[in-house]
Amino acid sequence: MYVEVSPNEYHVLHPRPVYLIVSRSRDGRLNVMPASWVSPVYDDPFLIAVSIWSGSLTHEYVMETGELTINILSEKHAELAYKLGTESGRDVDKFKKHGLKPYPSKTISTPGLDGVLGFVECVVRDKLRVGESTLFICESKAVHVDKEVYEKYGWNLSKTSILLHGAGKSFTTTSRLIRVSK
Repeated sequence: MYVEVSPNEYHVLHPRPVYLIVSRSRDGRLNVMPASWVSPVYDDPFLIAVSIWSGSLTHEYVMETGELTINILSEKHAELAYKLGTESGRDVDKFKKHGLKPYPSKTISTPGLDGVLGFVECVVRDKLRVGESTLFICESKAVHVDKEVYEKYGWNLSKTSILLHGAGKSFTTTSRLIRVSK
């Protein structure tokens, strides 16, 4: 039996992977924020939609430079993801406060993060205003993965777990890979 919930109950589509979005201002200042509203939307070229609230510092920096990195997290990053989402880069240098180390990108000026499972270097191809957010359509320019946990078709879930966000302070992880027969 089903029950009806609010048509605004977006958590029905959670848990979702949570990523850290790194952005850079024109003058080189870095910021980082967690985001779970990130989705592949096309494969050749690899395009990714990223929804970012227009009042955030990340939004400001992405609008300035037209680039960002999407950093993939494991379960060991849950506390960090939550903390980064509870403070503004306008008030604190998140890299300094949390001991984050930038990892140089190959094709863009915005770095990834050292110690994550991997990251995608992106340039903004298009943007669409959606309510109080902007949906950035980003093109992947380079992808970096931890060779110990990534294989031909994706993450080896017997060696790592991808961090998923439920709601608020709740997170979960991937538990196993299910392969179906032909």
